[in-house]
Amino acid sequence: MSETKQELTQQYYARNQAAISELSSQLESLRSGPATPEAIEKVAFEIAKLRKEFSDAITFLPSYDQRQVDKQLKDLEGQLESLRTAAAPKTKFAFKRKAAKAAPTTSPPATESTQTTPPAVPPPADVQSTAPTSGLSISGHSNSYLTLSSLSIPWSSASDLTISDLDNCIVNFLPSPDADVTFTALHARNLSNTVLVLPIITGSALLHDMKNCVIALGSRQFRMHTSSDVDVYISIASNPIIEHCSAIRFADYPASLRRSPADNTDETSSKSNSNYLAVQDFSHIRATPSPNWSALPAEAAIRDDQWPLNSAVDDVLSTLAELLPVRG
Repeated sequence: MSETKQELTQQYYARNQAAISELSSQLESLRSGPATPEAIEKVAFEIAKLRKEFSDAITFLPSYDQRQVDKQLKDLEGQLESLRTAAAPKTKFAFKRKAAKAAPTTSPPATESTQTTPPAVPPPADVQSTAPTSGLSISGHSNSYLTLSSLSIPWSSASDLTISDLDNCIVNFLPSPDADVTFTALHARNLSNTVLVLPIITGSALLHDMKNCVIALGSRQFRMHTSSDVDVYISIASNPIIEHCSAIRFADYPASLRRSPADNTDETSSKSNSNYLAVQDFSHIRATPSPNWSALPAEAAIRDDQWPLNSAVDDVLSTLAELLPVRG
């Protein structure tokens, strides 16, 4: 090995080991304390940067050192995935309204690991928790057309939204022009063969386990994991992030879906500001284009008059067969 390569190796190791030590400490802190999606993804981004630096350093690192560094990075990536799984919202059939006769309490809501779970009997409709931190939730539907009326009312005008365990559904949560409804964040998990139409979300969108879906929304941050065959129509000022995904196609959020004045003045509303094609694939940290996503061809995009915005849709399955990426 030349002297130059020795110096490069020493410099790389100094930076790399310091960064790995720091990230290990951060992961330990997140495991022992509250782990927000933003904090987890910040660590994920730093690990992805280390993976890219390692790829660049292979040209001068000896084989043994390559194996050692790769092992350390895989260990960090494994810890990160375990943390994501532990921090993900637990899937429930629906939020339950506490009985009116229950005595009020000043203590914070119990965590899901200790909270008493009501009997698993399907209720006539999804019901919202009265706890202001629980947000809105809809779950456990098949072959259905779902609108805001599918959620219980009244609800807070600004709420997090959790959507889970849907199959062969059309979800239209666009509010009417006079409705005072704002979604502050989206958590979606385990959706298949589903069209999801949402307004501009003021916060972040975190999606897991999406399969053969169409998603339309605006958000400040967008992250999708372990998903395949998904068409994403998005308005976003930051970079969309995907990981462990395949066959994902991105397009701009359709102007025809904008419903409120806020949608048209939001920082994500201008095409010049929208980064819908500036996708970062954390599973492909290389100089070459990622094979896991692409731009949605114009001829394959849903036309303005095709979006299923009419609750009178009487054949959900036929409509889905026309709109989904993998069509029936």
